[in-house]
Amino acid sequence: MEAEVAERNRHWVRPYLLPPLFFLIAYTTPYALLLANYGVALAVDSYTLRVFGFTVAQALLSAALSLAGGFALLPAYLRLPWARAVALIPFFAPALSTVDALIRLHGDVMYSPWGVVLAHGVYYAPYAALLLEANARSIPADLLDAVDIYARRAAARLRIFMYELRPAVLYSFYTVFVFSFLSFTTPLLLGGRYPTLELLVYIYATSFASSNLVSTTILLTLAVSLALAILFFKLPAPPSAEQAPRPPRVGAAALAASTAVLAYYVILSFYLFQPLAQPRGLGELAQPLTTSVLVAVLSATSSLMAAISFLIAESAGKRHPVAIYIVAISLSKSLFALGFFHLAQPLYGTALILAAAHTLVITPLAYSLIKPAWEKIRQDVREACVLYLGPFKCVTRIATEMLGPTVLQTWLMSLASSLSETTLALILTTGGSETLSAAAVRLLTSRAPDLIETGHFYSALLATIVLATLAASRLVKTRPFTI
Repeated sequence: MEAEVAERNRHWVRPYLLPPLFFLIAYTTPYALLLANYGVALAVDSYTLRVFGFTVAQALLSAALSLAGGFALLPAYLRLPWARAVALIPFFAPALSTVDALIRLHGDVMYSPWGVVLAHGVYYAPYAALLLEANARSIPADLLDAVDIYARRAAARLRIFMYELRPAVLYSFYTVFVFSFLSFTTPLLLGGRYPTLELLVYIYATSFASSNLVSTTILLTLAVSLALAILFFKLPAPPSAEQAPRPPRVGAAALAASTAVLAYYVILSFYLFQPLAQPRGLGELAQPLTTSVLVAVLSATSSLMAAISFLIAESAGKRHPVAIYIVAISLSKSLFALGFFHLAQPLYGTALILAAAHTLVITPLAYSLIKPAWEKIRQDVREACVLYLGPFKCVTRIATEMLGPTVLQTWLMSLASSLSETTLALILTTGGSETLSAAAVRLLTSRAPDLIETGHFYSALLATIVLATLAASRLVKTRPFTI
């Protein structure tokens, strides 16, 4: 059967390869335009070096703090079924909403270099705890029983436990380091006085900085982000959480300490939604809210169609979608937005351009969500389907008849991702046609107290809409496939 599939694939390569290649060209064109506009130059000044050093330092500290917070939340994750849902509220909320809640919770402490680290550490700790929990639940039960019986000392038990958690520790530390290194929204909302390299590109490109400085930061950001991505894909992913029949035992003292950390996230969640009690700026809300919904619906639908076209290309025997996925999640988002700004000059500030940009950024997410469900279908069934129906009919029929719940869930999650997108919205919209996230950022970074209060309300409203969309996606029951 494999020989027959390979033979027929020769006639299918060209038409089904076009959508992924078009996506790759469309995604990389903004970067090429950005380099063409500013040229290629290396003129590193002392300030750029300081910003680069700060970016690395805060990313390391943020990863360490998030990992420490993940270990602190782990006992609650293992023992309290509701703990995970509570702690993940600030993580799944838009980053601008969580950072805004942290500013209102901690005050002036956040407007410092440590504020950037604290914001990243608090934001990513529930994510680190999720990876640690999955790894902990994968530890074989016989090993846990042997530790309980033969390891008398607490230090020995801890050493064995930490050895088993190495995959999750390495993976979470490195991923949080990458996310923090490429941070844009957090330092922007904290006043921009301590920018990361990602934010510095935006500051230089939108100011009167010399072309050499802009070109230098662009090249530096691209080189580092690609290098980080290569290392990222070399890391083994933590094991799934479905192997062991029981999790490790958690002592009362550890559970009490973990519950105290969980209480902090309950308080943070309260600050996240508290501005909803005092609505402001309702008269100006209709336009950004309408634009956000329109862009989100268009981009989520387009992203889902692009992701399905990637599956069709893969079923035709091409591996290009995987390479495109790696490229798309590796490159700097702020650089993409700046390059897209130059590409979309004639239609700058329109919902159509923003929807197109969102589609290119969100498609890798949609692809990463729908691809595992496709691969759960038995390989011989997929091969037979492709052989007798062809790639297009096979994938579209399976997507509509068997992957329907997964397709709906993917669409909802893509919708939430578009609603919470800040970098693209801020750079590619104007005051007359902006999304809710862009309006919230502009209000929160203004100097007028009344406008900042309105920004708090917009931020809380955006978090509510995004979390409600994600909650709806979790209600969709996807199907395991055995046929």
